[in-house]
Amino acid sequence: MVKNIGADLARRLGDKQVFVADLIELHFATPLYFTTTNIDLAYDSPTAPESGVQNYLAQGLFLNYGDIIESSDVRVNTLELQFTAVDATMVAVLLNNDYIDKRVVLYRAVLNEDYSFTNEDIYTIFDGRITGWNIREDTKTANVTLSIASQFADFNRTNGRRTNPASQNLHFPNDRGMDFSPQIVKDIRWGRP
Repeated sequence: MVKNIGADLARRLGDKQVFVADLIELHFATPLYFTTTNIDLAYDSPTAPESGVQNYLAQGLFLNYGDIIESSDVRVNTLELQFTAVDATMVAVLLNNDYIDKRVVLYRAVLNEDYSFTNEDIYTIFDGRITGWNIREDTKTANVTLSIASQFADFNRTNGRRTNPASQNLHFPNDRGMDFSPQIVKDIRWGRP
């Protein structure tokens, strides 16, 4: 993912001390906005499903995220976001929402000592869609892990295709191969000896 990092931000990231916060957007029917800082942060995100400045909550539910591995290849990059399940809030959110294929955006903001930042001090570190979740628990703790896949998760899939002449002609107007599919179906042996 291309990062739009200006020269000033690149210099700040090279300092000996860097104070950063991660901002997480979960694009559910009622969007959720979380931050990893100990105070709420306000940000007018270009990707937020709601317009205007959003309040990113310092909620204590978000625990961690996995390594972000990037490459120049067109491939599916994945990320795991981990939330606490000791407080059942996140479990309830997932159970009460249609979560599959919902967008998740993860930002990193370089903060000043007073927790302030400008639009030039923030950049996207991951943008993807939820592919699933699971709960892990033991005698001392419980975690909810969201699996997120990058924008290339469905790169090869063509939605809405059918094996009929109308669908085929939408994509290949001169192809008549599906005109005869009803007669041929009987002769196709899918896994039969």
